[in-house]
Amino acid sequence: MIRALFFSLAAILTLALTAPSAFAADPAPAKPAIVDLTGDYTRFYHASIGQERFARAAAFKRLMAEKFPGFYTETRLGAPAAAYDEIIAKSFDAFPEIEARFTARAAALEPAFANAISDFHRTFPEASALPPTYLVHSLGEMDGGTREIGGGTVLVFGADMIARLHRAGANERPFLEHELFHTYHEPRFGECKPLWCALWEEGLATYVADQLNPGATEDELLLPMAMRRQIDANRAVAACAVLQRAMSEDPHDYSALFNSGRNLPSLPDRAGYYVGYLVAQSLSKGRNLGELARLDQAAARPLILAELAVLAPDCPSAAAIRSR
Repeated sequence: MIRALFFSLAAILTLALTAPSAFAADPAPAKPAIVDLTGDYTRFYHASIGQERFARAAAFKRLMAEKFPGFYTETRLGAPAAAYDEIIAKSFDAFPEIEARFTARAAALEPAFANAISDFHRTFPEASALPPTYLVHSLGEMDGGTREIGGGTVLVFGADMIARLHRAGANERPFLEHELFHTYHEPRFGECKPLWCALWEEGLATYVADQLNPGATEDELLLPMAMRRQIDANRAVAACAVLQRAMSEDPHDYSALFNSGRNLPSLPDRAGYYVGYLVAQSLSKGRNLGELARLDQAAARPLILAELAVLAPDCPSAAAIRSR
């Protein structure tokens, strides 16, 4: 899910442990090719049982460096080598509990992804070919998202987190189209580091997935009802929390709103997704999905900040927005 990557080591350890467009049309995308490395993980896990803990982690990194260069490295995450090896080792500890689900979800993803692409291109026919796409055991990092690796963008799906976070039998198309929208939107929107950018990118992707999948459940949109109810009970608190951090580039602020809300006790985890969805929903009045996707940073920023100020009229930051 985001696209200016802000992962604190603490957040990663926590996850590991527990209308027509104006763009010129690109050539029609080829049938998706997913590099599926889930079987490599499973085979290594079984073949290496009994090895010393950190020797096993080192052997795993050597194997996967050949298959997905640059992904399974502590350098990418800015983590100490020993801490990253512990993440790998703990993924082995936890694997027996998720293996059956991991294998089943991995097998189902490629045909579901092909169907999602066909549906997505009915609304966004100008969408270009996808970046290299991988299906992996993500060591608790993600269910899906784009990453910058080796000087280019890749799309990564984590079968481990899909197995852990997604309800059995759920329709995966809203989730897959959320990620497809990121691959479409990010190159057009451009690199943008302040937190308001993440709010827009994630909120708009969630709104697009909702619009493309009428009847999708909250869980399928990754907006659990409990989260929505807590925010809906006092939207002003959540919107103010975002507005006060809108220009922040601090990874801890990103994590508080898009990963874990533990350091914002008044908000549920991942509150930024739903606040961003509410902003996109409001800005859709008089705009179709293509027009929303074409908003550049200069156009989007004042609109987003103004919507947050409407949601949180008594927020100290809202007065400054209204006075502009």
